[in-house]
Amino acid sequence: MIPKGKLIAIGGNEDKGKEPEAGHHAKVFQGSFIEESILKRVVDEIGGTSSRLAVITSASSIPVEVGANYIEAFGRLGLKRSTSSTSASAAM
Repeated sequence: MIPKGKLIAIGGNEDKGKEPEAGHHAKVFQGSFIEESILKRVVDEIGGTSSRLAVITSASSIPVEVGANYIEAFGRLGLKRSTSSTSASAAM
C-alpha cells in the first residue's frame, strides 16, 4: 500500500497566535512566533501552502472551536486548502 499523505500529531497547546485556549492561563509565546512555529513546520512537511490539510480535533473537549483556531492559524501561514473535522473518518 502506498501512503496517500502524512500523519502529523501535535499536542494542541502550541502557539496559534491567539489568546490562550480554555484551561490555559497565559500564552506560551508572544509576537510573530507563528512564522517559526510547529504549525509552520507542518506546512513545510506537507509540501507547502498549495497542499491539502485535514485537521482532526477528536481529542479536544471543544473540537469545533479548536478546529476553527487551527484553520485560521494555517490560513495566516498561507495554507488555503484546509478542513477541520472532529473524527478521522469524516476528514478523509
